[in-house]
Amino acid sequence: AKAQARRSGQPLRIPTLIAARPPALEGYDRRIAIHECGHAIVATLLRAEPVRRMQLSRDGGSTSRGSAIHEGTPLEFEHELTVIMGGRAAERLALASISAGAGGSVESDLAQASALQLQFDREFGLGVNGNAWIGPPDLKQLSSEDRNRLRVKLDQFERRARALLVPHRDLLEMLAAHLVEHRELQEADLRPWLSGLQPVDLAETDLNGGPSE
Repeated sequence: AKAQARRSGQPLRIPTLIAARPPALEGYDRRIAIHECGHAIVATLLRAEPVRRMQLSRDGGSTSRGSAIHEGTPLEFEHELTVIMGGRAAERLALASISAGAGGSVESDLAQASALQLQFDREFGLGVNGNAWIGPPDLKQLSSEDRNRLRVKLDQFERRARALLVPHRDLLEMLAAHLVEHRELQEADLRPWLSGLQPVDLAETDLNGGPSE
């Protein structure tokens, strides 16, 4: 991996290390499956449907799903952020640890959640700045107050996702094992697993979160 990074003139990053690793071990596949199934279960509970596809590959996993944001209300943004943090929450719940899988590139869960929370506060007129349009942030120039608020909010959404997953831990484990076995599940394959989940509303559920503002 180091030699590859030197040849390409790029710094050594997590995706480079993952790409250079030997064939996936069972524990790695299970962790990725737990992560993706966390997204799928939380998405179903918070109406970010349908869950169209889940896949495991040598490079990681992916979940294709609908968005929880339909009318652009604050609650819908909170739902979407909770779904995004659902993968990391599932790892922490089922494996008692987290991995770097939620981070890395600008397409990663943490990057998406950070960008969405900052838009919520700065551009959509829904968060801490009220009606003020502050504009897109320069992430390298965020104030310590903004960085701390972002950390607190994403931690909050991870806790909410975990609270949603706790009653469905058996489903999480069984669906993850099924994904490890089959490597790819389409919407029709997932329907029998997810159709029994009853949607919830974070506004009506005490999940140790609190309001966005």
